[in-house]
Amino acid sequence: MTLPALVRSPEELDLPALQALPDLRPFDALQIEFSAALSRALTTSPAARAHPELVALGFWLRPAHLKKLIDDLLSTSADAVLLPRGLTFHIAPGNVDTIFVYSWMLSLLCGNRSIVRLSSKASDQTALLLATLDTLLQDPAWSQIARRIVFVRYGHDDLVTARLSAACDMRIVWGGDATVNTVRALPLPPHATELCFPDKFSLTLLRASHLRRLDAGNLAPLAKAFCNDAFTFGQQACSSPRLVLWLGDEADTAAARAQWWPVVEARVQQMSHGLGAAEQLNKAVAADLLAMEATVRIEPAAPTVQRVWLDQPAVHAELHCGGGLFHEARIDTLDALLPLLSRRIQTVSEYGFSRHELAHWARQAGPRGIDRIVPLGQALDFAPVWDGINLWRAFLRELDIHF
Repeated sequence: MTLPALVRSPEELDLPALQALPDLRPFDALQIEFSAALSRALTTSPAARAHPELVALGFWLRPAHLKKLIDDLLSTSADAVLLPRGLTFHIAPGNVDTIFVYSWMLSLLCGNRSIVRLSSKASDQTALLLATLDTLLQDPAWSQIARRIVFVRYGHDDLVTARLSAACDMRIVWGGDATVNTVRALPLPPHATELCFPDKFSLTLLRASHLRRLDAGNLAPLAKAFCNDAFTFGQQACSSPRLVLWLGDEADTAAARAQWWPVVEARVQQMSHGLGAAEQLNKAVAADLLAMEATVRIEPAAPTVQRVWLDQPAVHAELHCGGGLFHEARIDTLDALLPLLSRRIQTVSEYGFSRHELAHWARQAGPRGIDRIVPLGQALDFAPVWDGINLWRAFLRELDIHF
């Protein structure tokens, strides 16, 4: 798919003009109405409906959903004067096709101008998103928004990134650790702020005694939810589960696993997951490398799922390639999670636990890691609080009027 005209090279960017534009008012009707228009375009497009992540983005942008998110923010800031940060520079990742829109739209809703550096990794989803945005932004109704957003695509060029960084009021880096470290070395204006979202590792926590009691009819929707979390982006999203932890005794865990994995494997076969021979080889190599470092049992491979049982629960992030590879282990209590947790752990998707139980445990245990705990099927759901950072607050500055 040919990229639309709104994607520019760095040489085509009129940076002084973008810097000179005033910001929009936070949460103004213009941005809300544009969000609604983009939502309609994505949810009514037959091409977009072929990609679940684009449909999810369309639903996320619905006015009713955004109104609730904004109302929640404003209810805690009733007397505050909230103003935009200014010119925001977003560096998008290559592993999640839709994240640049979430990042930009949150910034836009807060009234900011934006430069979005797109990943050089092309995909049908990204091209479709850009084509949809190109069509919308050509409408005179959105001219004020079109003037305040620039999408650029260029290779690894620190000089260009440095020039854009020097012009911005805020820099947002989505990417791996290497990308974050490289960009962080490039200076920002003294007043500018920065957010970085580096590599993270996520897991699923299942209560074995609850799951083993389910019949096939109740297992199927849970397996579908788990597979959506894991396979929508080929298990490459930071929030996709890579480690499956079973909480329970050995008997319950063995029975639950025997029920669970055949249903999961059957569900994956029904999905459009895009995994092929290369992923199968990568998973086999990753499993063998792990076996050289830890006491494990490599389970027989299914066409799209490879499992490795860990006798000792651990996080082996560096020996995980994604693409349908799952490390597994058993724990007896929630406190057994604590040695596994670091700031690298992002999302725990769960089944069999109550919100109260998990919140009480987190308050008492004070885990070093974990940014999110969500039910199965919601690991990829984007929220304004991400990696423990409130993006609304980050994209806004507060004017203190004190008497």
